[in-house]
Amino acid sequence: MPFESTILCVFEGAIREPRYFDSLKKCFFSEDNIFYCCYGNDLYELFDLLDEDDDYNVFDLIKENNTIESNMELFDNHEADDFSQVFMFFDFEYHDDKFDIEKIKKMTQLFDDETLHGKLFISYPMIESIRDIPSSSSFLDHKVALESTKGKVYKKLSTTGISDYIDPRKISDENWKALVKLSIEKSNYITNRDTESLSLVQQSEILNVQASEMDSNSIYVLCSFPMFVHHQKGEQIDLSSA
Repeated sequence: MPFESTILCVFEGAIREPRYFDSLKKCFFSEDNIFYCCYGNDLYELFDLLDEDDDYNVFDLIKENNTIESNMELFDNHEADDFSQVFMFFDFEYHDDKFDIEKIKKMTQLFDDETLHGKLFISYPMIESIRDIPSSSSFLDHKVALESTKGKVYKKLSTTGISDYIDPRKISDENWKALVKLSIEKSNYITNRDTESLSLVQQSEILNVQASEMDSNSIYVLCSFPMFVHHQKGEQIDLSSA
């Protein structure tokens, strides 16, 4: 049976994303109906599939192309109409063989409404950015060189900062709120140089900044999960003490 205000989150990977999201969910979404599935491939593969089908539905498309066993319970028990909101979380993945900044721009324009086709959130350079925090004071300006965004290289590099976010099972509610606040501040800082604002910044605005930064062979480190929390909860979260 369909149920009200039910959210579907689509992750790129089947391991790290669910672990961090389960921790985040306990802090911010414990009373919400949220389900997730794992696409098991990158943003560009999804783009190609969507490009072949004008009458697409993200849930059905992923179900038809499913290669992840852990998704089966969700697909066996739910239909696309069960979900009132759909969010997709993907990595920027500069070193992907199919990397195409213009395709990503098209995707942020296409997926900009969670109640229609879905809303896309991008992690720079990848989901491991959630733990890549040298210090709270330096995070606003923190970037990573493009040459260091390769999977194995960045995954190791992302563990060299503060240890509060290394193990998702040990992230406290206070640390989650602190990360959300830092990320909101950073999104405003890199897009309009406002260090005080906690306004919601659109994914397309962040992408435009990152595309410009690539001319200097770097991008700002920023994770999609805190951006999602801000999008969904906004002023409902008290970040004054974070």
